[in-house]
Amino acid sequence: MLKKLIFQVNYQEINSIEQEILFSLISDKLISIGCLSVSNISGDNELQQPIQHIEVIVDGKIHNNRVKKCFEPLVRITDLDELRILGPTNWVESYKDTVKPVIVNNTFFIAPDWIKVPKDNKKLSVIRINPGMAFGTGLHPTTQMCLQLISSLPLSNKNVIDLGCGSGILGIACAKRGARSVMFIDNDVVALGITRENIIKNRCQKVDYKISTALTKNSKKADYIFANILLNPLKNMAKTIGSKVKSKGQIFLSGILIDQVESLLKSYEEHAERKLNKIVELHMKQWACVHITYG
Repeated sequence: MLKKLIFQVNYQEINSIEQEILFSLISDKLISIGCLSVSNISGDNELQQPIQHIEVIVDGKIHNNRVKKCFEPLVRITDLDELRILGPTNWVESYKDTVKPVIVNNTFFIAPDWIKVPKDNKKLSVIRINPGMAFGTGLHPTTQMCLQLISSLPLSNKNVIDLGCGSGILGIACAKRGARSVMFIDNDVVALGITRENIIKNRCQKVDYKISTALTKNSKKADYIFANILLNPLKNMAKTIGSKVKSKGQIFLSGILIDQVESLLKSYEEHAERKLNKIVELHMKQWACVHITYG
């Protein structure tokens, strides 16, 4: 049996763009615990108040408190309505029908297992990622911008670090493009388990790969480091990330808002032992991805 939960939240008068960001973060958390759908139902006020009311459809076996935790500490729940869903609807199949593949730069075809690759897309590198308990299905702008950059990099025989790997999608994309080794790092052990499954699913076992919860002194330096996380962790790790990239290597920082780029670059300049050059800054919606090299 499924249930529909409608949350009314207090968003403390933040602007609509900030609300959209919060909705994206809350949705990722809800999907990660197994919710089947997450919708904004603010009606006529949708553009001004995109997170006032959020509708969640979830398996009745999942306790409401677990769902509520996905909202904390981002917003405060002021009201909750619950409705049991009865009837013959096959929600799993209905959900599958809504999922579409993601195609990036005519290079990657990203889709769950049940979507067939059309004949005209056979030449693309296929990455199979099922929606589930780890961030990174290729839908989020921060992931797509990283994939755009990966599609244009000379990755053959390169060493890569995927920092905050989530589902492992970026490291897997690098492996598909010819990387010699990939280190997948995430402090969430559930994410690392899913990364391992996705490496096998995408037949990347031949790549020299390692899975770890943290960068260590023994971690070898990389030609390319991808870190798709959030602003504060990226700033806190500036010195560590800089120490693990080769002298002519490059880093790619994502998971940040456009107006956070200046603050982020300042942290990396402060901790850089070499001259830091910003090569590319990509924007998608309100998000940014920064491509940095060291001189």
